[in-house]
Amino acid sequence: MSEKIISASRRTDIPAFYTPWLMNRIHAGFCVYPNPLYPHKFYRVSLRKQDVLGIVFWTRHPAPLIPHLPELDKAGFAYYFQYTVVGYPRTIDVRSPSLDAAIKTFCDLSRHIGPDRTIWRYDPIILNRELTTSWHQDNFRRIADALAQATHRLVVSIIDPYARTQRRVGTSDDGVAYSPDAYVALLRWIVAEAAARSLRVQSCAESSLAVTGITPGSCVDAALLYSLAGRQPPSRLRLHKQREGCLCHQSVDIGVNDSCGFGCLYCYATTSHDRAMETLKRHQSEWTCITQDVQMVSPDDGAEQQMLL
Repeated sequence: MSEKIISASRRTDIPAFYTPWLMNRIHAGFCVYPNPLYPHKFYRVSLRKQDVLGIVFWTRHPAPLIPHLPELDKAGFAYYFQYTVVGYPRTIDVRSPSLDAAIKTFCDLSRHIGPDRTIWRYDPIILNRELTTSWHQDNFRRIADALAQATHRLVVSIIDPYARTQRRVGTSDDGVAYSPDAYVALLRWIVAEAAARSLRVQSCAESSLAVTGITPGSCVDAALLYSLAGRQPPSRLRLHKQREGCLCHQSVDIGVNDSCGFGCLYCYATTSHDRAMETLKRHQSEWTCITQDVQMVSPDDGAEQQMLL
């Protein structure tokens, strides 16, 4: 696949915090992003329409980007949104929009672009002393009732098994409430509730999750982007293979770790909320990269190229 899928972004909420930067980079025709493992190494990727198959937006607050969607449509970009609405308390989701605000914006977005391009993520699912099965049932019903007409697809996963993340959200205590069986039982209940609202349920990178009614999903879905572009996909689509169980197709993520302002305790891309807030304060929308301006080594030829500061 010569055209690239742009992921914007698993590492930070670009629609919420960096929409002016994104639109500036689309106008410029390229952006720069760091290697997440070697952050002193930078790469350039073309954002010219002829070089981009489509864009996957990951967000919990796309409101700043919505006014710019007609421009993306006019330019011919295919895109869709992976939109997280979980309604966790402030002890977990420190600065996320309120549940009422998230539901309203979700429905507004769906009215602009349609339910096929507005995908609901109830993700990650966390069970702890506060977020019990009963809590999730009440919470999920409320959200599902509100979003049932605004989306056709639901993505679920359980909290990642990273020790620091488990400690942050209080799931590392011993007890049956946090056992795999408890998660499976809750997911079976979610499948039934989703089916009653005509929602298809997909999992995100859950290779060991075997629950009838949950299909292993591609959050970065090249087939969907080809469909949105009115084109037939090739017979073979390349998988990214980021982690076990991930079925996402190959993409270029233009985000940067430690740059999201929401401060969700379960986030694997933010190791320090203070560092992320400092990045937000320093950010300038004219930069080539979210975190800094990077000088190019050679002219853009539509392919990724390594950069030097």
